[in-house]
Amino acid sequence: MKAIAGIRSAVLTAFEAAALAAFLLMLGCSILQIVFRYVFNMPLMWTEELARLMCVLTTYFGGVVVLIARQHIRVDMIDGYLTGRSAAVLGIVVDLLISWFLVALAYGCFLMTRATWTTFTASMAWFRMGYVYAAVGVAVTAMLLLLVLDIYAQVRTLSGRTGAEA
Repeated sequence: MKAIAGIRSAVLTAFEAAALAAFLLMLGCSILQIVFRYVFNMPLMWTEELARLMCVLTTYFGGVVVLIARQHIRVDMIDGYLTGRSAAVLGIVVDLLISWFLVALAYGCFLMTRATWTTFTASMAWFRMGYVYAAVGVAVTAMLLLLVLDIYAQVRTLSGRTGAEA
């Protein structure tokens, strides 16, 4: 179980940094757009589009961080009624359903990355749309990996195995 904790820690560090970088880039583009539009009266065409795309990446990279911290939206009423094995079984079922959705989303990201890899954005001749789909696919794949690790740990706990036996 120490290996799983190490993987989770490495993924958390990487995606926190990526989410922060995407957010700062989004913020910088927004500030740049304001300054150029209202101070210099020369709006930059690419800043709004890049800020929007960085918002998408911030959302998905942040989603990985939220999943690791288990801070995502939950129905507290159900959590309060279930305890012990029934709560663990429900947790496994929910993680399996989320995993099923993420597999479909990852496949969609793969298809969209392939389809748009040579397509440039409207205002940035140096930025391909495939980059965004690929980055979202990486985040979705990381979420899927984390859920598989969580399901594995929950099944081990339900079967009575502890981390010391691993």
